[in-house]
Amino acid sequence: MRLLIASSLLGGVLAAQTPLDPAAWGSDHVGKAVPEYTQGDECLFCHRNEIGNAWQRNAHRTTMMQREDAGALVQFLAAGPKTASLARQVTHTLGYRNHVRFLKQDGYGKYDVLNARIDLTPERKVRSIVNADSPKWEGSAKFAGRCAGCHATAVDPATKAASGIGHDCYACHGVVDLEHTNDTSKIFLSKKQRSDAKAITATCASCHLRDFAQSRSTGAPYANNFVPGDNLFKDYQVDWSKAEDANLNPGDRHVYRAVRDVMVNGSDLTCLGCHSLHKSDTLKHRRVLTNPGCQDCHNETGPKSVVKQYEVHSAVCEY
Repeated sequence: MRLLIASSLLGGVLAAQTPLDPAAWGSDHVGKAVPEYTQGDECLFCHRNEIGNAWQRNAHRTTMMQREDAGALVQFLAAGPKTASLARQVTHTLGYRNHVRFLKQDGYGKYDVLNARIDLTPERKVRSIVNADSPKWEGSAKFAGRCAGCHATAVDPATKAASGIGHDCYACHGVVDLEHTNDTSKIFLSKKQRSDAKAITATCASCHLRDFAQSRSTGAPYANNFVPGDNLFKDYQVDWSKAEDANLNPGDRHVYRAVRDVMVNGSDLTCLGCHSLHKSDTLKHRRVLTNPGCQDCHNETGPKSVVKQYEVHSAVCEY
């Protein structure tokens, strides 16, 4: 009987077990209509103080932004001799930290993608602009087929139209029971509902596994109507060998390894052990003991604020 080894993030305890079938638990909404859900604006009526301010700068919210929020980057595009006329058509931007693409709305929940891309330095200064000499709109099929599932919220399986830009609360919390105001255990990922390691990990994995995973039913690189709490892997097939692929950049390899350890090796350690859901800080990282998983991105010794430098490339995202 073949055995796999899963290691504990905090204690370093090793546990041997038979491999698990990632598709053998839970249910899914593959191919079904997007369920009715409470939108983030309604959530912020109660959560505006503790979440609202930080959320504006959160990487999940900025996966896609309106033109006015992108400001200077659209102005930079407008300054180019061949991109100026196209810049006037931009309604939204895609990406935030290292690479930014430009979009124009093409109907409800659909967006045309400009082939010109701005690459940024860590200080968010413009490093370069790709395709500045031959800019063109590439059509809404690209956004629908590649980008929508991880940069927008609630993509309709039939039309590929996104219900919202960026990640609304639904993207992580799913369909919220309105009675959670009296009992917070009724909302997924609340402090009282974080015991299901598989469901939590599937939610993170629905966007963070990339390039070597796809929907069986659609062939798209993102899940077919994933609702948080579902079993992503009933329809989403993954190349688990990437968890040990030395040629994959450390950040993406870390994601594959963490998800595999839960789904195949039976670990109960989720992304929430180190990563804050609403905040963009590293406080949890600094509190965690050093272990092999940490060393994907951090050095074995020394301050955890020092992160290994590496390049990230994505065929799906075209950078």
